[in-house]
Amino acid sequence: MNKNEVDAILEPLFRQAQMQFGSAIKGRWFYDGDGCPGCGKAIGTMKYKHKNALSLNAFIFREHGVLIAYLLCGKCGNQVIRAKEDLPLHAVIEKNLKSAFVKQLGH
Repeated sequence: MNKNEVDAILEPLFRQAQMQFGSAIKGRWFYDGDGCPGCGKAIGTMKYKHKNALSLNAFIFREHGVLIAYLLCGKCGNQVIRAKEDLPLHAVIEKNLKSAFVKQLGH
């Protein structure tokens, strides 16, 4: 995905978060690291309803008031989609992304 495609998808998510949470949402950030924030493997497509799809996800890093969006590899994406409740994988993803966000603040 190029920057324009990411922005086109991220903008509505950001606006929705702002409508729901108001001034608590101050910004947005797209993780474009080298690997999946869940397992470190290459990010790629997954099968969803018999079609190739990307697993685009987002969460709010409340301490910084930022919506963090990210892609997952197919394996992690499938686990997240099928989950009926939070998985240990969710905690790993959030920890890795919060760390990456805070690290990029210092640059």
